[in-house]
Amino acid sequence: MEVMGGMLFGIIGYPLGHSLSPLIHNWGFERFGLPYVYEAWPTPPEELAAFAGSIRERGVRGVSVTLPHKTEIIQYLDGISGLGEAVGAVNTLYWKDGRLLGENTDALGVARSLEALGRTFEDALVLGGGGAARAAVVALKELGVKDIAVANRTAEKAAALAAEFKIGRIPWEKRGDRSWGLLVNATPLGMSGRLQDLSPMEKDALAPDTVVFDLVYNPCETNLLRSAKAAGCAVVPGLEMFLHQAVEQFRLWTGKELPDEQARALLMDALYGA
Repeated sequence: MEVMGGMLFGIIGYPLGHSLSPLIHNWGFERFGLPYVYEAWPTPPEELAAFAGSIRERGVRGVSVTLPHKTEIIQYLDGISGLGEAVGAVNTLYWKDGRLLGENTDALGVARSLEALGRTFEDALVLGGGGAARAAVVALKELGVKDIAVANRTAEKAAALAAEFKIGRIPWEKRGDRSWGLLVNATPLGMSGRLQDLSPMEKDALAPDTVVFDLVYNPCETNLLRSAKAAGCAVVPGLEMFLHQAVEQFRLWTGKELPDEQARALLMDALYGA
């Protein structure tokens, strides 16, 4: 975990699997001629405390944090952002004025993806009850969406999230009973692997005036997005969130802006081929 003559960055999580973060950040460092290196550091929960100490000891300049450490890492930091407090988790560590701080660029990634549409939403339904759903709810509140509700297969998790954020709660079995301006899938349903053939919403429950944002980015077109397109909905693929959260991480670490179009093409090629 040392780089001669440069700065060290990386991602922690467990298991990490095939993360796209090293690809996009190392590409960015090379693009701007920065002598930095970004690595993957699989870190089991029992090793988190030791890793947190090594950040300071070895001069690590920035860390991406993924499951299951987004909440537990906070106790080792000198502070977190307002977004991090609102979500209750951070996914980015960076230094400012000698302090190791945490930010949640997942929420920023959701917000930037929706802002790029150039439209506003009066209401939104978020499917899910975990960290991604929390980030989505915070992002929607930041964007000024007035009527937000959550639905989750585990009713207790949905109830807790709704109470914490003072939003509505829809029973999972009634999630398709009304139309929404925006539907956000923050569940793993549709994700590549054993869940790929599943969808969190029935086809006939999708109204053509609904924008459907699926946070799942692999495969590129999930069952949900395929059904949404067939119903005449505008769609936002999950790769947009990953792209924008990574761009924000890079800005925090370097002060430089990655070009969205070129970064998107890099990720598309890596995930789906040219």
